[in-house]
Amino acid sequence: MKSTASCTTLTREQRANYLASLNAQSLPALMRSTWTWDDRALRRRSSELLTGLTAVRELQSGRVECPRPVLEAAEARVLAAAGEFVAEVLGTQLLADAGNAFREDLLPLVRATGELTAEAARALDALAVDVTGHVIERNEALTSILPEEQWEENAFGPDATGLARVAYSAGYTLSRTDYFAAAGLGAQAFDVAGSPTSDSVDLRHCTLAAAEKTGSWDPALVRARAKSTDSGWQITGEKWYVPGAATATKIFVVARNIGGPSLYLVDRNAPGVTIEPLDSLDEVHPLVRMVFEATPAVLIGREGAAGRIMNRTIDRATTALAAEQMGIVDRALECLSKALPSASDNESWRGYTKKLADLEVTRAGATALWYRAVRLQGGDDLDAAAAAAAMAHIGCSNAVRQVAMRLTSVADDLDAADVDAIATRSRSTDLLFGGPALAHERLLERLGI
Repeated sequence: MKSTASCTTLTREQRANYLASLNAQSLPALMRSTWTWDDRALRRRSSELLTGLTAVRELQSGRVECPRPVLEAAEARVLAAAGEFVAEVLGTQLLADAGNAFREDLLPLVRATGELTAEAARALDALAVDVTGHVIERNEALTSILPEEQWEENAFGPDATGLARVAYSAGYTLSRTDYFAAAGLGAQAFDVAGSPTSDSVDLRHCTLAAAEKTGSWDPALVRARAKSTDSGWQITGEKWYVPGAATATKIFVVARNIGGPSLYLVDRNAPGVTIEPLDSLDEVHPLVRMVFEATPAVLIGREGAAGRIMNRTIDRATTALAAEQMGIVDRALECLSKALPSASDNESWRGYTKKLADLEVTRAGATALWYRAVRLQGGDDLDAAAAAAAMAHIGCSNAVRQVAMRLTSVADDLDAADVDAIATRSRSTDLLFGGPALAHERLLERLGI
């Protein structure tokens, strides 16, 4: 990566070197070389940058088809962001050689930031000429719409792509059917637990009660208690933000016993269960508070294993949500493409299409991250799958936020029900597991940073 060039243009070799060498090892090392390691804002920026770099590398791999201007814009953007990040981390040590080991190698990248930003703008201009909201090739294996009568057989299968197709279909059609509580949460927790009692549990009508009032999925913050009795187990405590309670007959509950957080199965109609509907943002998919008072329960898996179960379940669940978010994104881009100003009003048309082009670049990166998470979920490298899931959640949440905001800005020209549904669903999928701040910390934790 070393270079002594004084010009602002990076060679192809330099670009390739920066894209390869700026990673989960070098960026933390860069931050530790200054005072910035404990700066929460910069930690989040590093998470965003790592996610962006991964998305570009996936696009370069050819696993996601996209027009050349999309790739050029994405690459220039992430390198410009990297240059700005380096400048902020090094600070005064960038201005003069004070012995920082990273300065010489990274100086060409910082110098090229302005040119990279202009290059990204030129690529967007080229993309805007033909943009329609459907520029990027869709992966038919994941983005073909499944009719709802086929959801059950696909969502509960052993292949992660089945749930991905169901989730994408739910997002694209803005379906009112709740697939996520059972297929995205309950069934995933049960599978991770590895319990041998699968024949006795109807996973098609279950949900998972894990978070408490803070909304955190940190196993250390579980306060609900499980007590061993002569007849089995009893749970006392409360759970918040539980989805799918209206249709669930079985509830998986995370509660703490003497061995640590553990997973239990509770009958919805068991003694001591109280369900309180919450005033939920998404009225179509409401959340509830559940209270347990000495409620009979069955231990699922090993005592004390729910920390691992919660972590792996949230990785799978956020991968499913990423699929739903990309369905919403594609639906929103379709709506936006229908609201194109007349080409006769050249200034308005050019401004609008450039904004669409900008969204297509965001969508390309998010799609690449989503496909990667689905692909790795079926592999043996659990650490890589966990990091990929966290990146997909960050990238797809950002994409769905961006299209929802753009859609709202032109709402007068679109179907009001669609706009409202997209805005609500984008917000609920973004915040269900704690929102952007926790998502970035989750990624850094998965990367061991």
